[in-house]
Amino acid sequence: MLQLRSIRPSVLPAALSLTLFAGACSAAPILEVNPGLWTSDSEIWINGQSIKPGVQALRSKLRSRLTDAQKAEMDRQQAAEKQACLSPQQAKIDLAAYLESALSGSGPWKCELSGIKMNTSEATGKYICRTGGGGLTQGSFAATYGPSSYRIELKGRGNAVDGRNGNAVGAEEVDQRMLSTGRWLGSSC
Repeated sequence: MLQLRSIRPSVLPAALSLTLFAGACSAAPILEVNPGLWTSDSEIWINGQSIKPGVQALRSKLRSRLTDAQKAEMDRQQAAEKQACLSPQQAKIDLAAYLESALSGSGPWKCELSGIKMNTSEATGKYICRTGGGGLTQGSFAATYGPSSYRIELKGRGNAVDGRNGNAVGAEEVDQRMLSTGRWLGSSC
């Protein structure tokens, strides 16, 4: 299972998915997307159950203990997790460089790939990821992307991992699914 320590939850599925198929290419492509305002969303399911309601419940509980100023800051941060403004320079993405910076410090996973098929608008393949502490997840990924939208999905099976140290938590395997989508909202931010 993937941990969500240092990358925003909305970014992690896309970044991991892109890492999986970018790593298979000796020269990662330059992706050209529309500059301007983008919105993204992601969801993770464990054994068919979305973790989104649990995350929302925890945020609500935390929110009830905050001052009005802290609530306003939390709202601002949550909105920022789902939107990004890309300049014309940022819209030309060197995939390898972006992923290296996005995933530095994102956790203990080391991944290997097989069966990669990639073109200018989609990618598919299989992955196996391990941690030094006995974490293991493996499965398949599929992505579609273009100048104004993307959709990335991972489906796999693996064990739970403590995101702080990469150690496996118990021996039970779980089904895992991650879906990340994004779309361009317009040229002005």
